[in-house]
Amino acid sequence: MNLEQIDTFLKIYHTGSYSKAAEQLYIPQPTVSHRISQLEKALGKSLLIRGKGAVKLTEEGKAFLPYARKILGAVQDGKEAVDQVGQGSTGKLSIGCNNSFAHALPEIMDSFTAAYPNVSIKVYCYPTKELIRLMKNQSFQLCITRYASNDSSIVYRPVFSEETMLYVSPEHKFAGRHSVSLEEILKEPLITSPKETQYRKIIDMTLSQYHMPYYAKYETNNLQLTQHYLKKNMGVCLSGSLGMRNEVKRGELIQLEIENNPFPSVQVFIAYLDREMNSLDYLFMKHFEEGLNHAFQFSGA
Repeated sequence: MNLEQIDTFLKIYHTGSYSKAAEQLYIPQPTVSHRISQLEKALGKSLLIRGKGAVKLTEEGKAFLPYARKILGAVQDGKEAVDQVGQGSTGKLSIGCNNSFAHALPEIMDSFTAAYPNVSIKVYCYPTKELIRLMKNQSFQLCITRYASNDSSIVYRPVFSEETMLYVSPEHKFAGRHSVSLEEILKEPLITSPKETQYRKIIDMTLSQYHMPYYAKYETNNLQLTQHYLKKNMGVCLSGSLGMRNEVKRGELIQLEIENNPFPSVQVFIAYLDREMNSLDYLFMKHFEEGLNHAFQFSGA
């Protein structure tokens, strides 16, 4: 399977004819037929039905159609992104970032700037609601956030999912264990986000379903302060793995599983206004998604 075959398949679909597709592609009709034959051979299914009227898609062809469009669309986006980056210092990228995610951004930005040194970058860090307002005001075209809204004008692309885990000091009594029950965790002083934050609301809603009270000893939306409390063994913390990954790798914190974990997975989204994205935005979005998942694939987190 190759791009020429996929492009030919789409041309036939749009024109409804092998001959018209050949005209638009400036190739002989037998070449069109050969490309489709090879594509169908690669997929192991017939994609097109030739009759007296227009060529029609088989059921397998209908299933393949959206993926064919995505493949060629991605290639075109990539070409445009490379062209824009090739303009040198004229390439400018502006993005927004959720406050709770800012700590995970430096590694991604380092690899992006190393790959595309001629692109200038501006990053805004705000709470989710402010990010959405600024994006609508066209301060930037895309933002990174953990939370999605019901705004139909915004596309939320999920790029990463993380489980809620337990984090403790290496000196904590739980440190030598692999997992801890929720009942045991909630007997400990809890270091958590303020009540008005979305992550705290998820924690509270989940625990209320199980009628499980807890004591919030320390409340802060500052990750460094949370980590400070943990390292001082002043309590335990329920968190996603992104914020604690480097501290766990260095042995400064211990990550433990929660037995019968009731908490939903936490998503990381790239949000953008549909049709407002340019090729450089798409380039960063692809780099961000691949970089994030690659980092966790090889870190064992």
